Amino acid sequence: MAQEIYNLLISGNEEAWEEDTVIFDLSRCIREYTESDLVEKYVKFGTDEIDQLKKYPCIFAYEDYCEKNASVGCITDILVRQGKVKIVFRKVKEIPSEYLRKRQFELDIHEWELNRTHWALKKVNLFKELQALDIVLNPLTSTKPIDITKHIFDISFTFAGESRDVVKQIVEELGQLIDESRIFYDNNYISQLARPSLDTLLQDIYRNRSKLIVVFLCEKYQDKKWCGLEFRAIRELIMEKEEEKIMYIRLDDGHVDGVFNTDGYIDGNKFSSRQLANFIYERLGLLA
Repeated sequence: MAQEIYNLLISGNEEAWEEDTVIFDLSRCIREYTESDLVEKYVKFGTDEIDQLKKYPCIFAYEDYCEKNASVGCITDILVRQGKVKIVFRKVKEIPSEYLRKRQFELDIHEWELNRTHWALKKVNLFKELQALDIVLNPLTSTKPIDITKHIFDISFTFAGESRDVVKQIVEELGQLIDESRIFYDNNYISQLARPSLDTLLQDIYRNRSKLIVVFLCEKYQDKKWCGLEFRAIRELIMEKEEEKIMYIRLDDGHVDGVFNTDGYIDGNKFSSRQLANFIYERLGLLA
């Protein structure tokens, strides 16, 4: 998902991209040459927005009159203060300035945009477009892997394998709202889950290191040994009167021991993946 958007940063300062930091006026950041939905989503520069912006690849370009090549890379940090935005970045590879002009349409660069210092967001898969220049790049951001034996997650999911397609889509939508490192979804940590005593690790994550646990209820959930193990931790939260940490999404009418007719849930069949992700995000906000 993150690769479907890229950051385009253009500067008229001929030395702008020679170091690893640059400062833009806030008024020129994600307000110009950017579709309105992206402006609305990112212009506040909150913690979640900054985390997401750092995931998107970047083109660092100069205004046309500078006659200097651009670079592709990533943003590593963003600081907003006193009407200014400090951007810390890492360049990976230089690209000819001619490439930007020849592929303005494909890169969604507007006419005269290369003559204006600003930061815009573009709904373009930059990795795919760079292949036309025979530049093949892996995802540019490199962060230290999350150690799931210690990390505290905002949201953890428990579900039967038969529900994976539904859950995966919701995780992808949530990844547009919060950093993926804040989400415990098993397929994101396959290597770390290949260990002895996995049962105690999972119960620790669900019982002690999750702000919100989303349970996908269905007939198959009742039959799964691992779901039963995870639900033991959830029952203990209920016993300790920490019900605010638990959110039920029901996918069918199947019975699950410990879930009663008086328990509230969201009908997962009535809402889209994006809507369900928004519900989860809203619920998480109430726990902050």
